[in-house]
Amino acid sequence: MKNSLLGPTLLISSLAIPLTTEASQDFYLSIGGGVALPSDVEGDSNLGGTNYDATFETEKPGLFSVGFGKEFNDYRFEFNYSKATVESNKIIVTSGGTGVSASMTPNLKSDVNSYMFYGYRDFTSDSKLTPYGGIGLGTATLSAKNQTVTVAGADYKLYGDEKTVFSWGLKGGAAYEIAENTSIYSEASYQNFSSYQISRGGFATVNYDKTHYIGITAGLKFNF
Repeated sequence: MKNSLLGPTLLISSLAIPLTTEASQDFYLSIGGGVALPSDVEGDSNLGGTNYDATFETEKPGLFSVGFGKEFNDYRFEFNYSKATVESNKIIVTSGGTGVSASMTPNLKSDVNSYMFYGYRDFTSDSKLTPYGGIGLGTATLSAKNQTVTVAGADYKLYGDEKTVFSWGLKGGAAYEIAENTSIYSEASYQNFSSYQISRGGFATVNYDKTHYIGITAGLKFNF
């Protein structure tokens, strides 16, 4: 009797697993874009024996992001990649609190590539609108080209380099279901980047302070 039941039991179990997997839409892909509001880039350097503080006034670049994650009921875990290019055409230099004439060539253009892991909490209800919030940790790679800055009439070379720094972020937003397994979302984010130093023979050593940006983005989320 036990052997006669074993075959149907195994058959039902083998069918139930694929059906459960097919019905589950726990994985998702999100793609979005928007605008970043970066803080000014600040740093200090000793040039010709004098200590200077410098501030690069930044513009508002575009922001692109793509995420891949898995849902666990009202929680999600996601790997997120984002990119923005921070630009500046103005440098302000001071020494001991006194302004000093300064210029730079070319304009600052720094690519910011972020690789973050986020944990989210979805606040679900009977509505198609789902607010959420999350926190993330990861790294960011900052890269720029070589520059020449002219401070008080003297030229100094700054090495562009590529640096990977620790980063953490916060996100909050809402998703709205527009079709089965498809949602549109809009979110605001804050991302912080650690301080770092660039030092290379033949170039001025620069200590860059930690920076951050606020991102405003929207996009699509696909469950599968």
